[in-house]
Amino acid sequence: MMNDKKLLTRVRTYATSANLGPGFDCAGIALDIYNECEVYSGNSKNSRISLKGRNAHGIVEDGNNLIFKTIRKVLEKKYGACYGKYEKPVEIVCEINVPVERGLGGSSTAVVAGLLIANKIYSLNLSDTELLNIGLDIEPHPDNIAPCIAGGLVISYRLKSGNYSFEKIKIKENFKILLMIPGFKVNTSEARKLIPDLIPKEDAISNIANFAMLINCFKEGNMENAANFIRDKIHQPFRKNIYPHSFNLVEELNNDYEIPAAISGSGPAVLAFIPESRFSAFSADVLDALKKKYQNFEFKLTAIRNKGSYCF
Repeated sequence: MMNDKKLLTRVRTYATSANLGPGFDCAGIALDIYNECEVYSGNSKNSRISLKGRNAHGIVEDGNNLIFKTIRKVLEKKYGACYGKYEKPVEIVCEINVPVERGLGGSSTAVVAGLLIANKIYSLNLSDTELLNIGLDIEPHPDNIAPCIAGGLVISYRLKSGNYSFEKIKIKENFKILLMIPGFKVNTSEARKLIPDLIPKEDAISNIANFAMLINCFKEGNMENAANFIRDKIHQPFRKNIYPHSFNLVEELNNDYEIPAAISGSGPAVLAFIPESRFSAFSADVLDALKKKYQNFEFKLTAIRNKGSYCF
């Protein structure tokens, strides 16, 4: 119970799905699934964290927790090497609803929580872009952190200075999002090692064209040919052996049902965009068949979260 301690803030941070097929390492969307933390003034010398929820298992509850690491990084950026004398002990209680190591930005939800908590309780008034670049020192994935901060569909990019910025793309949300989440985890760092440093020119051209057309589909709200444009040649094919059922599910949705689908982030979760005009027929004719065929997957409907993560 925290009733005898001062509540400093609450924070909600949202799941994300990066890449969207051909938008490798630059595109991501925020999903309407969130973790929530309560932050209290600490009575002890050291900060403490306690976790609850179905996805809390395996997350560290000590000073190495990503939330604490990020808070310290924010203070280090602000105050330099002597940041420790400014650090306030806090006690944090988090409910973890975002699946961990499934390609849904679980680590980014923790990093963004740390960014927002530090910005709030130390009254730093850092901009979203400043928060993004501090967060990248902890979690080097702007395609997850940017949409977690800003919400919506976000494109992140690198500036001449070496820092990152991002832009939200206004889209028509005439679709539902179906997540298909298997019961095993994939380590992002290990998954990245499977992608070669060099790719054929033809594959790069294909991805550039597909991504441009896919963004156009989202902006115009015309998902008719999106299953063709969400196809990728530079990261998903090289990872298919670590989650063959996920890869087969993507192929089946794209090829057999013309439902745009992709591996979410580094996997193994699968993301599909189901046009509202086809949702009733899909639910009646396809969804049950997929659930029977892919019994080790959890099927979860969600939506884009357009408002970013926030303190309240």
